[in-house]
Amino acid sequence: MTLVEVMMVLFIIGLTAGIVTLTLPQRPTDEQASAQAFATVLRDAQEQAIFAGQPLGLKLSEQGYTLVQWRRDGWRPAARTETLPRAMDLTFETAEGRPRPEGWPELIFDPTGIVQPAEFQLRARGVRIDITLLESGEVRLVER
Repeated sequence: MTLVEVMMVLFIIGLTAGIVTLTLPQRPTDEQASAQAFATVLRDAQEQAIFAGQPLGLKLSEQGYTLVQWRRDGWRPAARTETLPRAMDLTFETAEGRPRPEGWPELIFDPTGIVQPAEFQLRARGVRIDITLLESGEVRLVER
């Protein structure tokens, strides 16, 4: 093997390594991971309400969010409160402008599969991710 052949083999190996490095998926940011986890909670809550045959709700607080379940004496936590990192802010809007009764969750997942359409915005460090919940239960994420 000549020096030129060795140099060509090293060049091809280097070129291949560079292409592989560029095509590897990037690790999601903290904001993207939090938005994806929240979207999963929304999807799972809808499925859980359908399978259990009981309404589930989503209560938001400054610290994070909690899934709640309807009991005879009102809404009670169904899971522990999920906290968001301090730098993140989660805001919420619905298409319906109706006021909700005191102590009720911001969002209710009906056991029939119908969900109130809603828009969530997750903001942190100049990044905004819109999380849209459609009436069908489909969840869409858009980073802006």
